[in-house]
Amino acid sequence: MKSEKESFSFGYYLQSIRLEKNITLETVAEETRIAMSNLTAIEREDVESLPDPVFVKGFLRSYAQAIGADGDEAVRLYDARLKMKSRLEDAQGYSPRSSVAPWRNLILSLIAVAGLITLSLYGISYFQQHELLDESAETSSAVQTPAESHSDDRKPSDTKTGTPPETSSRLVLQIRALEDTWMKIIIDNQEPKEYNLRSGDQLEEEAANGYNLLIGNAAGLELKLNGKPLKISGKEGEIVNLQVP
Repeated sequence: MKSEKESFSFGYYLQSIRLEKNITLETVAEETRIAMSNLTAIEREDVESLPDPVFVKGFLRSYAQAIGADGDEAVRLYDARLKMKSRLEDAQGYSPRSSVAPWRNLILSLIAVAGLITLSLYGISYFQQHELLDESAETSSAVQTPAESHSDDRKPSDTKTGTPPETSSRLVLQIRALEDTWMKIIIDNQEPKEYNLRSGDQLEEEAANGYNLLIGNAAGLELKLNGKPLKISGKEGEIVNLQVP
């Protein structure tokens, strides 16, 4: 029977098979094109240092394929580890000191009310003083010269000469499949989308800031941003991570 650690240990699962087959981590990095820092973080199960789970799952499948392991099993263990981590964080979120929160909120509310009363009293005094100043200002305005009044009349028309602000242009990414491949795309840091594309399929995605793509076959896609071709660095069958622009 697996221990509690092993049942959620995606890194131990991959590392044990790699060591059993006497495969170096450098060999895995060369074959998968995954950075050594990410491979080390996977084996150490340093979840905080790893990128978005969408990309980590792609890394796990590539790693498993390179050493002859089960990619689905590695992803399942990773998901289980994330769920366990989430439960632990929720449990740690409850503090014994939470019982004092109502009293603290009551004290803060009383302080806020006292502050509002003070501001109200200050505001009444402030407006009373300004009413006296306005009365004296009305008296002095009656003796203004015609030149001054004409200069004031020109101010509204001057404000109409301003040019409207320019609107920012959106990004349009055109995607055409040259070969069968899978792709995951994150638009403006929103929820990721996943596609299984066949040769000849075409997509068009709009964004305000940019895109992050994980492509299963570097030679399988043709990309254009606002009509300009984008270069995808990688060989056929290679998994690549691309930030656009």
